[in-house]
Amino acid sequence: MGCESVTTMMLLRGGLVADGIAATVRRADVLIDGAMIASVGATSIVPTGCDVIDLEPGSVICPGFIDAHVHAEGPLLASGRVDGALAQGVTTLVVGQDGQSWIGATRDTARYLNGYFAPVNGTLAPARDLSVAGYRDALAGKLSQNVAVLASQGTIRHNIAGMTAGPLGKDQMAAARREVENALADGAVGLSSGLDYLPSRFGGVGEIADMAGPLAAAGRPYVSHLRGYGPDVLAGLDELVAVGRTAGIRVHASHLWGPPADIETAFRRAEAADVGITYDMYPYRKSSTILAMLLLPFDLQANGPGHTLAALTDPRQRSALLAGEKYTGEYLDGLTLGCLPADTAEFAEFAGQTITQAATRSGRPAGEWVLDLLIRADLKVGAHLDRPALTDEDLAWLSTGDRHCAGSDGIYQGQHPHPRGYAAFARLAGYYLAGGPETGYQQLARHLSARAADAYCLHDRGRLAPRMAADIAVVGPAGITAHATYNAPREQATGVALVIVNGVITWREGKPLTTEFPGQLVR
Repeated sequence: MGCESVTTMMLLRGGLVADGIAATVRRADVLIDGAMIASVGATSIVPTGCDVIDLEPGSVICPGFIDAHVHAEGPLLASGRVDGALAQGVTTLVVGQDGQSWIGATRDTARYLNGYFAPVNGTLAPARDLSVAGYRDALAGKLSQNVAVLASQGTIRHNIAGMTAGPLGKDQMAAARREVENALADGAVGLSSGLDYLPSRFGGVGEIADMAGPLAAAGRPYVSHLRGYGPDVLAGLDELVAVGRTAGIRVHASHLWGPPADIETAFRRAEAADVGITYDMYPYRKSSTILAMLLLPFDLQANGPGHTLAALTDPRQRSALLAGEKYTGEYLDGLTLGCLPADTAEFAEFAGQTITQAATRSGRPAGEWVLDLLIRADLKVGAHLDRPALTDEDLAWLSTGDRHCAGSDGIYQGQHPHPRGYAAFARLAGYYLAGGPETGYQQLARHLSARAADAYCLHDRGRLAPRMAADIAVVGPAGITAHATYNAPREQATGVALVIVNGVITWREGKPLTTEFPGQLVR
C-alpha cells in the first residue's frame, strides 16, 4: 500500500481494539488513511511514509465518542472545540437540543432566545438570521470536533408565530414544514422539541407530527425533552410515541428519567405501535436548566419575558407565588445557582450556592430574594435541581439499558456549571467496566458511540472498521477518570491519551492540538 504524503497515513500500533461491533476487545492495529480507517487488524508491513504511534501496553482504541445531547453551539462558535468533552474522547457533539436553539432562528427569534435560553446555550451576538447552513459556514475551518445539528421545533414555531399560543394555522404549518425541509437539506440530523419550554410547549401531538413529517423520508429521528419526567414520565413517553406513530418516524427521549416500571411500560407500548425508540441520560441526580422554568408557572411566561418580569413586580402575583410549594425552604434548598449575569454584581458571587444559602447571606427570606434575583437578572439565571426521587439504582438501570446513548446535557455557560459537561462520559465508563475490560470496553463503545451514531443515522461513525470515518479515542491503560464535582465542576477528566477527528490528532497528553482543524458538520 502506497502513501501520497507523510501526513496522510497513521498507524496506531500495540493497542486493544473495542470496535463497538464484537463482544470482546482484541489485539489489533488501526491503520488510518486520510480521514478514513483503512484497516483494523495485524500489521506485518508498515506502509511507507506512515506516522506510527506505538501505544502504551493496555491502551484501548475506541471509536470516537458521540455526545447525543449537549448544549455546545455557543462554545463551538466561539472557539471551535469543547475541551471538557475532548478530554473525555468526544469527537462529535449533537446540538440544537430541547427545541430552543438559535441555530435556525430568525433575528427576532435569536433575540428572544438570547434572553430566555441564554443560561443554557449562550447568546448569538449580534442576534441575526442563522440557518443550519449559516452555522456550518461560520464554523468552517475552526472545528477541532465534529458537530451534528438538530432543527428546533420551538425555534421554528417562534420564527412563524412568535409567542402566540394555540395550534398553528394551515399556512403556518406549511411554513413550518418548509423550515424543517430546509434544515434537513442544509444538513440537520433530526428535529428536537422542548415541551417544558416556551414556545415549544404550545405544540401538541398533531402539530408536532405534522412538522416532523419530512423526517420520515429523510430517515431522521424526532428528539424530545418530554412534557413530563419523574412521576409523569409515562405520559411524557406516550406523547413522544404518539408523535412517532402519527408521523411514521423513530423517536428519541432526551435525558430520560423516571420510575423504571413506567419507562418499561412505555417501551412496550412503543414496540406494539412499531415505533423505534431510544434515549440518552447522564449519570447524575441533579439536573440543570433555566431557573424560570423551575420556579414559574407556564402561564406567567406565556407572553414572553417582558410580561413575566412585569408580573414579578406585582404584589398580588408575588404573594401567590410565594404561597406555592416551589417557594418552600425544602424546594429552594435543592436549587443551586449555576449561571448568573456577570453585570449583576450583587448576585454573581452566589453562584455555586443554594438559593437558601444565598438568601441567608443576604439576610432576606429565600422566596423574596430569588424573585428579586430573577427581576434583576432579566430572568437570565441557570440553576441545578436536586431530584431525590432519582436513585443510584435508577441511574444504573438507565445507563446500562439497551436503548441508551450517552448524552452529557452539558451546559458551558455561567460561573458554576453542572459537572456533567466535564465528567459524564468518564462516569458512565464506570458502569461498563465494572465487569472487566474485555467485554466492558465493547459495552462502553456501544453506549458512548455506536448507539448515538445509529440514533442519528451517522452511518460512517460510531464504530471502528474499514471505510468508517477515522474518529478515534484512545484510552490509556489506567482508564478514564472523572474529576469534576459539584464543588469543582470544570475539572477535566483524565485517561484519554489521544483523540483523532477525521484522521487528525486534536488531543494529546492532556492538551488540545490547535494547528489543524479537521472537524465538520456531519450528517
